[in-house]
Amino acid sequence: NYCRVMEVIGGHCGATTVFVNAHHSIGLRALELFGTQDQKERWMRSLTTGEQLSAFALTEPEAGSDAANVRTTAEPTEDGSGYVLNGEKQYITNGAIAQVLTVMARTPDKKKPDGAITAFLVTPEMPGFEVVEARMEKVGIRGTATAKLAFHEMFVPKENILGELGKGLKLALTV
Repeated sequence: NYCRVMEVIGGHCGATTVFVNAHHSIGLRALELFGTQDQKERWMRSLTTGEQLSAFALTEPEAGSDAANVRTTAEPTEDGSGYVLNGEKQYITNGAIAQVLTVMARTPDKKKPDGAITAFLVTPEMPGFEVVEARMEKVGIRGTATAKLAFHEMFVPKENILGELGKGLKLALTV
């Protein structure tokens, strides 16, 4: 049924199909599949009714869509209350207009020298969130809001980890 809906929308406008699909298929789906009950209660209703939009921030300037090559970092705070994100994402559909974003970042891991990827739920009002470019230049599907984002010393509470610590690559590949 979902494919049928996407076909109908796509028959009228490819950009609208991408906009809807990015919100539902990867942004919302990550929360649905991997979110805690508290996370779902906090965000799911407004995302499913369309009051809010979601985005999935994986792609980076040097990583393309290579989920295993994420360079955005998330360092734990000394008090253990959360993580501090630093890095950039680009070509993030809905990135500049979303109210809830799933952001992939590399967290320290004693078993892996480069760390492990963890998914975080972030919102634009968190200090350190920056929309560098709201509508990046593209060859096609220009009707979508595809953004370049940056995170500067952005504190994210540990309650905003989506899924398990260090299991963000599995999450990204699943959605």
